[in-house]
Amino acid sequence: MQVFKTFYVIGIYDPQQYDAWPWHCHYEYGQYLSDKHRICGWLRQARFESEEAARKFYFAWKRYKEFKFELIPQQSWVDVPDPVYPADHPKSILKAITENEPHGVKLTGSLWLYGQDISTLYSAKTLKKHREILLKYGIDISEPLPDHLKITAESRIIDPPEKIKLTVVK
Repeated sequence: MQVFKTFYVIGIYDPQQYDAWPWHCHYEYGQYLSDKHRICGWLRQARFESEEAARKFYFAWKRYKEFKFELIPQQSWVDVPDPVYPADHPKSILKAITENEPHGVKLTGSLWLYGQDISTLYSAKTLKKHREILLKYGIDISEPLPDHLKITAESRIIDPPEKIKLTVVK
């Protein structure tokens, strides 16, 4: 599963040459601080989960008095492991259907588990055929959806999007 995550990098600049970090339009040409406390390019930059961790890392650098820094928030999609659900949980049932059944049956099962009215989407013959297959998983699509099987949509974002404000620490 992928989630949208915010992390921070440390942009480094020489205060004798620049008043602020000068590479905002061209991040790939900027100077950053690497994991080894060295000035580096875009590909070797150190990434931090929080602003506090980035600041602490910068001030542990022996040359922090010679340079100034700017925290640059970046966002990207990252892979995280899928949560593990009990065997009788609706998401486990849906995963089993997805792995073992054709796409049409998977779609019918997922729409029913998410509380959609599937009677208007399929013919009676198709519903009967899908019902026979889904009964193997304990799902009877001819009955109303019980509350304990209903799946609610979850947000895919770890931390809510916030207004990004670039700050210069002197």
